[in-house]
Amino acid sequence: MKKNINQLHQLLSGTTLTISYGIAVGLLLIGCGNYNSAQSSEIEIREENTSDRDIFGIFQQIIELGKDFSTFEDNSAQKKQVTPISFQELIEYLPQSPRGWTTEKLQGQTSSLAGYSVSQVKQSYLQKDKTMTVSIFDWTFNPALYLPFLLSTEFSQESIDGYNKGVEIDNIPGREAYNYHTKDGSLNLLIDRRFFVQIKGDNIEERELREWWKKIDSDSLSQVNN
Repeated sequence: MKKNINQLHQLLSGTTLTISYGIAVGLLLIGCGNYNSAQSSEIEIREENTSDRDIFGIFQQIIELGKDFSTFEDNSAQKKQVTPISFQELIEYLPQSPRGWTTEKLQGQTSSLAGYSVSQVKQSYLQKDKTMTVSIFDWTFNPALYLPFLLSTEFSQESIDGYNKGVEIDNIPGREAYNYHTKDGSLNLLIDRRFFVQIKGDNIEERELREWWKKIDSDSLSQVNN
């Protein structure tokens, strides 16, 4: 198990994706729409400077590691994997644009690859030189995705430049990262092992990440499981 955790740490920290450890897991399916073996609908979402080949390779490695994590135990019961809700339904859980903010084009898709399915939506909000981007994923209780993320919350790093650490907010596990110099950061939280929420900010104050989390109706997302 320790060897697998180290593998996960190296994989997530070594990737060229400019995101925190936890969200690396959640974005693995982003490029799947370009593959003949995948089914997708509507808008494709990708991170800049990352090739589809890189994403596909990382996705395969995470799945293999996720299989090895099947013996990982915690205080929550395992839940049966379900079909993801459509991205159209996920859109309803994105926060409304606050006063003084504008929005960019809404993005979303539902993808499947080798029996793994994910729905996701993404919305960016702009205010002068600030950008906040909120993404929501339906991971369908897939242990190959949520177990590596839960394990990643055990890692924490902090320096004079900033931090990247495991957190728990409202009894929800996650990761939070912030750079004091660039004023960029992200907050990634996993609701009931199913809904993965990423809040990413550019040129923001540290407190704003959690302020935007309060705009997410996490209670309603939890009710979807029921």
